[in-house]
Amino acid sequence: MGTGAMIGATVFVASGLMAGVAGPASSLSFIIAAAVTLIIASCYCEISSAFPRSGGAYIYPKETMGKAGEPVSFLTGWAFYGGQGLGSAVLALTCAFYVEWTLNLIGVGLPVGTNVFAILTILVFGIANMIDTRLGNAIQLVSTFAVIAALLIFIIWGGANVDKELLTPFMPKGFGSVLSAATLCWATYGGWSAIPNMSSEFRNPAKDVPRSMILSLVTCGITFGIIGVVMNGLMPYEQLAKESAPLAAAAATLIIAMGGIFAAVSTLNGLMISGSRMIYAMGKEGSLPKMLGKVNPRSGTPVVALGVTMMGMLFLAWTGLVSIILQMVAFVTAFSWVISCLCIFALRKNRPEVVPAFHVPFYPVT
Repeated sequence: MGTGAMIGATVFVASGLMAGVAGPASSLSFIIAAAVTLIIASCYCEISSAFPRSGGAYIYPKETMGKAGEPVSFLTGWAFYGGQGLGSAVLALTCAFYVEWTLNLIGVGLPVGTNVFAILTILVFGIANMIDTRLGNAIQLVSTFAVIAALLIFIIWGGANVDKELLTPFMPKGFGSVLSAATLCWATYGGWSAIPNMSSEFRNPAKDVPRSMILSLVTCGITFGIIGVVMNGLMPYEQLAKESAPLAAAAATLIIAMGGIFAAVSTLNGLMISGSRMIYAMGKEGSLPKMLGKVNPRSGTPVVALGVTMMGMLFLAWTGLVSIILQMVAFVTAFSWVISCLCIFALRKNRPEVVPAFHVPFYPVT
């Protein structure tokens, strides 16, 4: 779930925008963003092991901040939902871009506009998850392994064909541009924070949730950095910035285009599942209408929460504004992360009787 939710928009779409901002050094942007995010993830590991139940970032302020926790939880829940739930509509647009690129590669045009295709994609996966969570989980498993295979092919083939001249100068716009490009990574690195939302579905959430978050983040951070170097070594960064499907354009191969499609599907599905659990938890806890906290008695899926999430995603996909959606996701996701990190201080001060299974090793620094 964590890896599948992170492999998507940043690598297959935003990586081109990042290359335009920082040039070949955008590969460092992936590493910097992962390192900073790992500190935040460590805080999440402690707080999620203390309160291992669905709702994640929405639950933590309520449990640690006393009366002040109720309004903070409400704001944090909506921020997380905006980033991980509604904001994942950008993945439907990503899928449409790569399908269009793939069809053009074989001489066939997309029969409908990319916005329409994105809307149809959201409907298909939304309905699939409403029917049965097991169907959504099966889609997640298959699509995640498919995109990992495609990325490995890209790294091996691309690494053998890198033009070193395209990597010099490595940092054409200075270190400040590297940090600016790193901010665009938040949209995908936020995928690990979707894992606590699924806590109630783990067999041993106190241990498995932290382990899942750290392993998925480290794996994706290293992989993204390598991909950034290979991509910039195959095509000039000025040209990558203009491509809607930069990895496919850099490799000019059908396999990578198919990988982009699977990546979008994997992330879209993963964030749709976890994002809907946020408003499900808010409905169940009473912060939103109780209807949102209802589940289908036969399949156990939160059908109302999934339906509301799907409608919001349909609206954003209809706008087609990828860059603006990514910036929105970055802002609201960062907000929910900051609040969850503050909850560590509140946990240790206000709830000394709670003993988490995981402790942040660098608590004073955090």
